[in-house]
Amino acid sequence: MVADGTLLPTLLPTLLTAAPKKYRCTQVQAACSVGRHNPATPLFAGFSSLDGNRPLPAAFTRTTRSLGQDTAIAAVLAWVCAGLLLAAWTAWFFGGRVTVFETTPRARLEVQQAAHAVSAQVPGRVLSTRLVLGQPVAAGELLVALDASADTLRLTEEQARLKALGEQRAALRQEIAAHQQAASPAQRAALAALQGAAARTQEAAAALGYATEQERRLRDAAASGSVAAVEALQARAEMHKLAAARDALAADARRLEASAQGRAAEQQAQTLNLQRALAALEGDVAASAQATERLRLNIEQHRVRAPVAGTLGDVAPLHAGDVVGAGQRFATVVPAGELMAVADFEPKAVLGRVHPGQSARLRLDGFPWAQFGSLPLTVHRVASEIRDGRIRVEFSPDGPWPPGIAVQHGLPGSIEVSIARVAPAVLVLRASGQMLAGSSTAAAVVTP
Repeated sequence: MVADGTLLPTLLPTLLTAAPKKYRCTQVQAACSVGRHNPATPLFAGFSSLDGNRPLPAAFTRTTRSLGQDTAIAAVLAWVCAGLLLAAWTAWFFGGRVTVFETTPRARLEVQQAAHAVSAQVPGRVLSTRLVLGQPVAAGELLVALDASADTLRLTEEQARLKALGEQRAALRQEIAAHQQAASPAQRAALAALQGAAARTQEAAAALGYATEQERRLRDAAASGSVAAVEALQARAEMHKLAAARDALAADARRLEASAQGRAAEQQAQTLNLQRALAALEGDVAASAQATERLRLNIEQHRVRAPVAGTLGDVAPLHAGDVVGAGQRFATVVPAGELMAVADFEPKAVLGRVHPGQSARLRLDGFPWAQFGSLPLTVHRVASEIRDGRIRVEFSPDGPWPPGIAVQHGLPGSIEVSIARVAPAVLVLRASGQMLAGSSTAAAVVTP
């Protein structure tokens, strides 16, 4: 605004309109008629009341001085500062880098060796329990005993049957051995008898040969008249007698041989029968042994033991006499070992974006990070299969745990993973693309 009064005819109507109506200004009206105001004269010195008898108590000297000193420098400086800020913001928007994080509240601490659940393998009634929260246990230690009296009785019965079958098997084996030992002398006796018969047959054959030759000479001599014919007949009769004796001895030898073969076949058949009975008995013994082992396994299934060494991190209220079902969970054994962080993410937020080696940060629930701080982590492993609609990611700590926190298995928290550093303009473009994609999908769903 200029202080020489060139704008005064324009401003005065506004000032007069805003002023109280009971006041009027004679000098201002005179200045308006002239079109120019004298700076030496106070601008509002002539104001008076409507009756013209009470002048105003003082002139507006400060207002006049401010109007005289008003310039455009402040406005120029304001526009320059706004331009500089806009340029700096534009440079940051397109050239700056911000870190993009992927967060999840479904995080927790776990031991590197997975915790093991203790469950009942078979239904039954509880006989005794040793479940105490926080109690250290050894691998194979008995935790819960279920009633297995029926299987125990069957096991006792089967063990007695197995013992009897074993005794029968031993007796049968002894019988087979004795039978085989008795067969050897009989075979040797039959062989000796066959050999004697063969010797006697050979002796008769030799005597027959001599008698045959003697009969031939006497027959020739009788034909020439040298000996009487009766001697030739006697020699011939002796020859036939010896031939008959030889044939009888040969027949006896054949009978002895057939008898020996028959006895050997009979003994072999008896031995085979005994061996067949032994084989059947062996099968009964094996079946009984399998039944015994099966009953022992059933009894062992009624004894719930600790799968690994560790500490009972969770126990169910269980008392003697309670009836439990198969698969019912009794406790959880947390093995000793180093702790790691585990988180579950949405598949679209992790697959292809989170990789081993990326940095992350863990904040534990119940421990404000402003007071206790957070733990730097590194992505260790990323699952490639979806389970229950989530992707499991494992992290390893990059430093000591925050002081003042008693870290333990199962502590919940939240994890944020640094996945990229991009310009803010890229983030705006991504958000716009997602909004447009969502709008297109909604329009496609609504359109018939």
